[in-house]
Amino acid sequence: MLMNFAELYGRANYKMLMLIPLAMLFLSVGLLAYNHQTTGEWFERSADLKGGTQITVSIEGEPDIGSLQKHLETQFGDVSVRELGGVGGKALLISVPAGVDVKGVMDTLAEEGITVKDSSTQQVGPALGEAFWRQSQLAFFVAFVFMAFVVFLAFRTFIPSIAVIQAAVTDVLGTIAMMQLLGIEMSLAGFAAIMLIIGYSVDTDILLTARVLRGSGPVTGRVIGAMKTGLTMTLTALVALIAMYATSSTPVISDIAAVLIIALILDIPATYLMNAGILRWWMEKRGAHE
Repeated sequence: MLMNFAELYGRANYKMLMLIPLAMLFLSVGLLAYNHQTTGEWFERSADLKGGTQITVSIEGEPDIGSLQKHLETQFGDVSVRELGGVGGKALLISVPAGVDVKGVMDTLAEEGITVKDSSTQQVGPALGEAFWRQSQLAFFVAFVFMAFVVFLAFRTFIPSIAVIQAAVTDVLGTIAMMQLLGIEMSLAGFAAIMLIIGYSVDTDILLTARVLRGSGPVTGRVIGAMKTGLTMTLTALVALIAMYATSSTPVISDIAAVLIIALILDIPATYLMNAGILRWWMEKRGAHE
């Protein structure tokens, strides 16, 4: 499969293929801007980043998530309900505003005919949630700046370095946008996964850039060689993450796995269509043969 994909890429017009990740980036920015315009937030944050109460309940049966959420919103206002699945059975992650009576939520579950086997509650005050959010933003900013510094230090060339950084930006923005579409709130665990995205994205892009700049032979051949190695790494990681997501009913593990799965899928066009295209164009300008 990887061989066929690489061969198709070698025959395709790489400049046209660059439009795919470019469109992906613009759509992601547009979705986040729309969310900010309509809600005042770029993306939805969970209780541990804005304050509130998270209730995790292990349940029996097949609940009607839509009906349950509407019922809870009628009584408690801003509420989100996520279904978690795993080998241990089904679970629900319910986020409600700070100060909401947990017993009232449990009573609503009973009214909906949901049998609760076990439950746990996590409460975060609004001030503490905002403090976590500020610290997370600072950590992300510092990580991104240091990543960019290391990339420029490694290649000491402007265009290849910018190509690596743009792939990381596309991965992060695309992942956050997809989280909004799928109804996944940004939690501390999700933010940790976003931090991991920076490292993984740069990993595959550095592999590609190093092969193209320092390898021998035609540029297209260097790109295809890096693509085979990189896609093998990505697909292997995806299999492990999908297994982790499918077997876990723990919110932390589910959030990390879901965010990384989205990011790894988006990293494929960001790296092998956009970054590779920029490198091929730059090498052509320098007179390298295809």
